[in-house]
Amino acid sequence: MTSSKPLFLKEDRAHGSHSFRCGFYTTNPKSECFHVPLHWHEEIELVHFISGHFSLEINMEKYDIDSECFFFIRSGELHRIVCEEPCCESALVFSPYLLCFLSNDDAQGNLLLPLAKGDLVLPRKIEKTDSCYEAILSEYKKLAAQYSSISAGHIINAPQQLFIKAALLNILGYLSAAQLLHTCGSQKNENIESIKMVLSYIHTHYSEKIFISDLAGLLNLNEQYFCRFFKKATGQSPIAYLNEYRIRRATALLTETSMQITDICLECGFNNFGNFLREFRKQTSMTPSGYRRTFQKI
Repeated sequence: MTSSKPLFLKEDRAHGSHSFRCGFYTTNPKSECFHVPLHWHEEIELVHFISGHFSLEINMEKYDIDSECFFFIRSGELHRIVCEEPCCESALVFSPYLLCFLSNDDAQGNLLLPLAKGDLVLPRKIEKTDSCYEAILSEYKKLAAQYSSISAGHIINAPQQLFIKAALLNILGYLSAAQLLHTCGSQKNENIESIKMVLSYIHTHYSEKIFISDLAGLLNLNEQYFCRFFKKATGQSPIAYLNEYRIRRATALLTETSMQITDICLECGFNNFGNFLREFRKQTSMTPSGYRRTFQKI
């Protein structure tokens, strides 16, 4: 992350490990603002907003957040988070199948499997005024403590996994006891599915030449209407989103590999080095070499 506009795309990450699909993320306390671009993932996300004024968008519905609370983001939901000031938040991203048992007891049959299959959904928001808030906060702090105890380069061991799963199960228990879990009755939103199709194409083909006509063709729309539709859904033009995604990929390559900057430029779909430098400075307020020196991980 940079101090001006941190770049972070969660679906580019493997949440946890292949055997334990659960990841925990926190804001960089040195950042002057926080930006999670529009994305989605199959896992459930539990976000704890602690301090700062956040703008959260889930499936094109906007929420202004200026007090401590929890938000649940369900599997497959398009979402983004923006805070233009120093802030504090954390998020747990987990597969609901992580919590399933082999035994077919009532909890498994009535809660855990329906949740994993999407037939049972979590509440959207838990506030301090909710009766179960303090209990959920206590369990959340327990699982956060397990992640904070993990040394750099180490994986979560079996006892830590049990403590994390136990805390998550307790959270679900408190939600169920408060009757805050409910069956899913909503149909898929075609506009959201269309945007997800376009974003998937961009994320797959960002290193290639992409024209507006390519993206509009995915939805069988003319270019002018497609651009209006895309901007209404994402808040950005298709080209702005594409360039931002390419720069996010460039920042990852700069910090996680030893590739030459000119090769990163080409790998990320920029055929003109000057354009790459201008766009990189615009989004990060740094040069690629300066970014690498500051955030190099290897």
